[in-house]
Order: sequence, then structure tokens, then C-alpha cells
Amino acid sequence: MNKFYRNATETRKTTKLELLFCASVAVTLFLLIQSCSAPNVELPEEIASLENLAVFPADTEPVREIELIPETVYGDTENVLLSDWLMVHVDPRGRVFIGDSRQTAIHLFNPDGSYNRQIGREGDGPGEYRAVGVMQSDENYFYHYDRRNRRITRYDPDTFEVVGDFSVSVPSDEEAAFPQSFSSFSLVPDNNLILAHLSMGFRAGRPNADPSERRIRGRMMNAVTGEFAGDEVYNFPASEALVHHGDGSMSVMSVPYKRSSVVQVHEDGIIHGWNEHFLFKYYDLNGEYRRAVYYDYENPPLNRNEILEDYRDRTEPWKSMVENDDMPETWPSWTTFMPDDEGRLWVQRRTDDPDATQYHVLSNTGELLAVFPWNPDHRIQEIRDGTLWVLEVNEDGLREVVRYGFDLSRES
Repeated sequence: MNKFYRNATETRKTTKLELLFCASVAVTLFLLIQSCSAPNVELPEEIASLENLAVFPADTEPVREIELIPETVYGDTENVLLSDWLMVHVDPRGRVFIGDSRQTAIHLFNPDGSYNRQIGREGDGPGEYRAVGVMQSDENYFYHYDRRNRRITRYDPDTFEVVGDFSVSVPSDEEAAFPQSFSSFSLVPDNNLILAHLSMGFRAGRPNADPSERRIRGRMMNAVTGEFAGDEVYNFPASEALVHHGDGSMSVMSVPYKRSSVVQVHEDGIIHGWNEHFLFKYYDLNGEYRRAVYYDYENPPLNRNEILEDYRDRTEPWKSMVENDDMPETWPSWTTFMPDDEGRLWVQRRTDDPDATQYHVLSNTGELLAVFPWNPDHRIQEIRDGTLWVLEVNEDGLREVVRYGFDLSRES
């Protein structure tokens, strides 16, 4: 058995990451000390100018080990067969919501893996939806965004009766090169507000538009009425994509070697990463920059011929879009990241093997706690209370959610 995994029947006394046993030191003091403790790291200019920057060399070793203990599986039941296009949310009670986009259904599972019920149904009435979108919840409500009807509905978390809903309306500029739209939302400590995440698409009639003007933005929104409240909270570069214009039409494709933005929201603020570098910037919920963490890792080299081979059987124009692209020389540094409830940051980092990744777990101040291998086809959905919820594909090719326990006590 892989040493990073244990049988669910074994106790959870083993397994944990790495935690530096420092004295109780303020984060700002640590950052000052750490940024001065890596004199051999040559920083890119745009990174060197950051304040409150914690810098770590590429040869930093983790201080602890982690093993994952599978505990519960959430998936197909006698009456529910899940498709291959799923969205997952875990509420504060540990219940698992699985949104099936192909079947337009939201299924609720109890913490022990047993099936509870379906939430709402396909339709246009109260509590119904035409497309499964982002799901969020707190102690008071379960929220769901219907992507087709552009509507956020609040449900009672016990009865799942509809408490209220509102349509999402985003101001648009018909002359803008990159039209703005609502993409998702996050809950924040103020129960009267949610943080709306706005993205920018492409316009067929603007082939020469400057891609640097394409941004992602965050704005606070009234959780009851849907009205925007205040100014922008954040404004970051949008993820790159391949775009083909021709005869008044347009084709857009995301490819894994392009650079991308990821924004994560937690109770203390906002974390942003642009995956050109292993760099993560921390902001408060007002959008004020606070600090950053940087590791001097080299990005894995990109083999253009291997990329072309991967897309060889694609139809046009997709195949030509890749063939004509000016590809970078390296892969991005990482693919995604997620904070947990104790301030740690879990970062899925690329390796020299394009079919393998690693998770790097950082403390709140940036220390490397643990590194462990990860199947790139598995996606972590939630991390809290010493638990991971992961969307996986099982041996039969079926998708399911697996809950793992983890422990962070064993030194490496």
C-alpha cells in the first residue's frame, strides 16, 4: 500500500504533516525575519518589490509527513446514478452536496455517506433550477446559483424550503472589448453580504483587443437583494486562453500550459495566485494587500512536441489553435490551491512528469509543512477539521467523493 494512505479501519494516531515548532511569533515579525533569511534567492523584480514578503529557497525540506486515511465514500446509490460532470460542496455539518450538471440535480448525502434527498428539481419555479452552479452554505442557509437563469436561491438548511432568491444582474458595456459576467460567489463573515466574482469573456468583433485589459474582479453584493455594495474588492489578471477569430465567429479554448489566476476566499481574507510563480498574495476582505509567500521553485520544462501530440486528433479550429500558438518554455508552477480552516495553504504543484503532481502544504506563515504525491485526476473539494473531501474516479471509472482523515503530528 502507498505509504501516504492507510486503511480506514486503522486508527488516526499516525499521519500528519510538518509543523515548525516555533515560539509564538507574530506573523509580521516572522515575515520580516524570513524575507531576510534567504540571501541566495534571486527575486524577479515584480516580486522583490512586495512588502511583507516571506521568501523560501527551492531546496526547503518539509518538517513533517502526512498519510491520508479513507473514511467514507459518497456516490452512486440504488436510486441515484451520478454522471461524469459533478460539482461538490460540504456544509458546516459535514453533509455533502453533489450537483450533477448533466442530470440537472443536486443530491444531499449525510456525513456517514447515506443518501438524504434531492434538493429542488429542474424547472423555473421557486427552488428550481435550469443549470447546476456554485453551492455555498453557512449555519443559516444553503445557497445555490442557477447558471442558466442567473439566479441565487437561499434554502433553509433543515427543510430546504426556499427562503428567498434574487436574479444576478451585472452592468455591461456593449462597447467593451471584454464583456463582464458573473461567474461565482463566496460567503463572507458579514451575513448580509456575499462576494461576487466577476469574469470577462471575449468579443467576436474585437480580434485586436489588448488581452492585458481582460481582468477578474470581486465586488460585495447584498445577500438578500443582489444589489452591489461599494467599490471593487479586488482586480486581478484573467486566466489566459487561446482565441481564434474568423468570419465574424470566435473560438475560445483553455489549455493547461497557459497561465491562470486563482482566487480563494476564507474568513480572514482573500488569497490570489498567478501561476507563473509559486507566489501567493494575501489581502483582507476590503482588498487591502497584507503579505505574500514565495518559493523559488523552477517551473517544469514544456515539450512543445508532446503538446502537439496530445492535440493531434482534435478537430479544427482547435488543432490549429494549438499548432499556431507561441507556447511558453515552461509549464505553470502550480495548478490550484486551497486554504484550510487553520490557515494552512494546500498547493497542487506540477512536477517534471506531466502526468504527476504533488501537494505542498504551507503553514499560515509560509513554512513548508509537508509534500506528498497526488493523482492529477483527483480534485480536493474541501479541507477542514482534519479532513479532506476529494472528487475521484474509482476503479470502475465512476465518479465519487471520498472523505479522508489526516493528521499533522509525525516529524519527518
